[in-house]
Amino acid sequence: MRAGCKLVLACTLLCLPPMVSAATVPLKLKLAHQLDQMMTELRFTDREPEQASFISRILVLGERMRMDFGREDQGFVLFDRASREIWHVSPGDRRVTRAGSGKPAGKPADVWPKDWRLTQDEMDSDAGVLVQVRLNDVLCAEFKSAPKLMHEAGLLADFRRALAARQAVVWLDTPLDQRQLCVLALDIHAPGIEYGRGLPLAIRYWDGRTRVYQGHQRLPSRPELFELPAGYTRSLTHGEDQGKVDRRQPDASQVR
Repeated sequence: MRAGCKLVLACTLLCLPPMVSAATVPLKLKLAHQLDQMMTELRFTDREPEQASFISRILVLGERMRMDFGREDQGFVLFDRASREIWHVSPGDRRVTRAGSGKPAGKPADVWPKDWRLTQDEMDSDAGVLVQVRLNDVLCAEFKSAPKLMHEAGLLADFRRALAARQAVVWLDTPLDQRQLCVLALDIHAPGIEYGRGLPLAIRYWDGRTRVYQGHQRLPSRPELFELPAGYTRSLTHGEDQGKVDRRQPDASQVR
């Protein structure tokens, strides 16, 4: 009996007039619009030297990224690729601080010595590639990458690059005996090098920091998570003009 019903249903669908088929077009357009509005949630286990590990979350919606600890009542960082703006939001003191330069980072000649060598050694690994980054034969980072989530990986790389100019200022202000060479290599000379081959599944840095990819999922978009809260005091990092910072707050109504 069930087989007969299935046959009747199949015949009925095949015999429907063309106008019924055309009616499915708005539904397809609506579905495509909904898919465009999906956001990606990435989860990692991070660990600092001599500290307990913790979960960090990265949300990506179009060309915007939010970094937090998975709780919406805590502080977070927002990055907008189009404007190259980075904002740190602190709900505790109701303050947002602009951290990025807003301009593509260069490689100042007085920062990177001409005779220094940054190399990358690649080794095939299961479902990806293992890369070791060395500065003058000193291991600065090693990571395993897979060719997946290329858009999200590219956004993370651009985030690192947007911070590079500020990192160069900090480097020059640091006493010579306290400067770390791998900081110069990874944060200023080649920021985002870990994300050039796709999303890193695991990263270990020269100072003992680690990050391990736990998974990702596609979720319905929540544009409000990518907006700066209203009524917060805005401040700036050292060396910036406060008037310009006040005018650079992203448009809360625009989600790319």
